[in-house]
Amino acid sequence: MKKRFLAIALLALCGTVLSACGGNEDNPNTPPQTTPEGGFIDTPTTIYLWTTAGTDSQNVLNRWVEEFKEVEPKVTVVNVKQSASYDELENLIRTGFTGNNYPDIAYAYPDNVANYIDFGKAVKLDSYIDNPTYGWTAEEKADFIPAYLQEGQQYTVEGTWSLPFSKSTEAMFYNEDVLIGLDLSKIDATINNGDPLNAQYLNNLTWEELFGKLAPAILKYDAEVRNIIEPCDDTKTRVLGYDSDDNLFITLARQYGLPYTSVENGKGSIDFNTPEMKELLKDFNGYYQAGYFTTKGANEGNYVNELFTKNQLLFSIGSTGGTTYQFSDDNPMNIGVARIPQHQGGTASTIMQGPSMVILDHNDENRRLASWLFYKYMTEAENTLEWGTSSTGYFPIRQSNLTDPEYLELSDVESKQDQSIDRLLASVNNYFPTMDDTLFTSPAFKGSSQARTAVGGAFTQALLATGDEAAIDKAITDALNAAESTANLAL
Repeated sequence: MKKRFLAIALLALCGTVLSACGGNEDNPNTPPQTTPEGGFIDTPTTIYLWTTAGTDSQNVLNRWVEEFKEVEPKVTVVNVKQSASYDELENLIRTGFTGNNYPDIAYAYPDNVANYIDFGKAVKLDSYIDNPTYGWTAEEKADFIPAYLQEGQQYTVEGTWSLPFSKSTEAMFYNEDVLIGLDLSKIDATINNGDPLNAQYLNNLTWEELFGKLAPAILKYDAEVRNIIEPCDDTKTRVLGYDSDDNLFITLARQYGLPYTSVENGKGSIDFNTPEMKELLKDFNGYYQAGYFTTKGANEGNYVNELFTKNQLLFSIGSTGGTTYQFSDDNPMNIGVARIPQHQGGTASTIMQGPSMVILDHNDENRRLASWLFYKYMTEAENTLEWGTSSTGYFPIRQSNLTDPEYLELSDVESKQDQSIDRLLASVNNYFPTMDDTLFTSPAFKGSSQARTAVGGAFTQALLATGDEAAIDKAITDALNAAESTANLAL
């Protein structure tokens, strides 16, 4: 803590030489700054942080709030967990705009930020990031994982409008105790070239391999050779579960090169209702009806990890931010971590998840600057390392964290006890660095949040459609039309 305070004090002293109390001469738009020994903020200032963070994360945030008080003694940060839901948090913020009851800094997904920009409440952050006195140095900025910084610049308005914080992605968790070494050669000798299943094979699955060979072989093995999957309450046996219908729809569009949404000339566009997407949904309807997989939407809104931890699924695809929910002390198992299946010959794509931070404007420069300084403090290297090595499954957002001895020790699977949560978290830590070049986000604009929700509902309806081919075709067409209409109304 003393080292941090000294660094800030020295930075303040340097700032006195560069700029006494006004903006940078080379950039008159640089926010005004003061640089006394007690920090950059020289008048009592209160800012509010709103999050959806759980208890353990709140404890860390509260400690950072106390430590930041030593750095900026005139600033009081009020940390509030407003909701466990990102959508509800956004609704509270948007409705609070009319009564001036909204935070200075908050968790937000890009879709949320796009709406705040539309309301004129989001703060453009470039002048803070690049400020020569209290911004990031070139070295600091380069330390952040590029894809995470780029996410904050993908809006319809030029500039940086959000910054990374709790980042995650999706992974395919699987029951190692059952799958590794499983010999399916007598059922299908082409699976893994006739060799027993191994981690490399599972980490390179395509949808075509999964649904064309592996899932049918597993179900046949389960029925004819040895029971390896516990039947669900509805007596149906399934192989894989996916926890997010909307993420699956959006990811499939990306992998198969199909349109989803786009931005042109600063305006969002709804593009997903195409014949090709309808045909793809018909394929996935067939996979669902055959018992190869299910989703949260098709599982009556229940998370599929609840089935996975009871051996009612062998694979569970979900957010790495929810890694701990894939493990159960009541039924411990060794759990492998692999990338989600890809489209054979398509663009390798894995959706980026986890909230960023947005700073909201109260027409008060002290509050804007204090919010930036607090964000900057929370994302110092030692803090991002702590956040990224906790039990949440969120990843470090700095590249230097990935080579830190503490991170490497936590990533050592072999040193962890079998069938333990620590072993699972170590596997997730190993998984993340391999995914950097496949991460993607879809464009964010006014209405993109509603588009995401709409396609999730359409995907669920597409899976549940039954009857002859004409009936299934009509159900999927109706679902896509309804989703398109809903999304367009939000634009």
